[in-house]
Amino acid sequence: MNNLAKKVTKGYQAVAVVFLLVLFLSVFIQIIMRNVFHAGSIQLEELARVSLVSLVFLMIPVLTFEKKHIIVDIVLLYLPKSVKRWVSAATQLLVMCFGIYVLWAIATIMERNWSVRTPALNMPNVVFYIPITLGIFAMTVLSLLGVWMSISGKEEEV
Repeated sequence: MNNLAKKVTKGYQAVAVVFLLVLFLSVFIQIIMRNVFHAGSIQLEELARVSLVSLVFLMIPVLTFEKKHIIVDIVLLYLPKSVKRWVSAATQLLVMCFGIYVLWAIATIMERNWSVRTPALNMPNVVFYIPITLGIFAMTVLSLLGVWMSISGKEEEV
């Protein structure tokens, strides 16, 4: 299961790198267009926004799984190992519950606004929310895996 999670996070990371390149290129072209040609592009601005949002949400599960996200662990450092395991499991469970709530909120939003299109690219909301939904879904599933790893004692030290 851990190997599958690693492969999934590597895939998410590869897609996020593509979004990072699109973000870089769209901003770079915007800068050249504005400074050299004195003309902007609302399509490039929206493409940069979509790329940034997609990049962020696709990297959430990767950073969480690899434990490279911001961790405030001052309390955890002084807890006994057995207590750390249960605190870690409880934290992962809270993250999983948060992920379920966000997925429910996205589904609620999509019920009413699935056909609404973005202003510049004319992209349907459903397409815009795909990377967001995939990122939150993966975070939720990986948090469940984190609960299992914490309880079974297979989790690496933070």
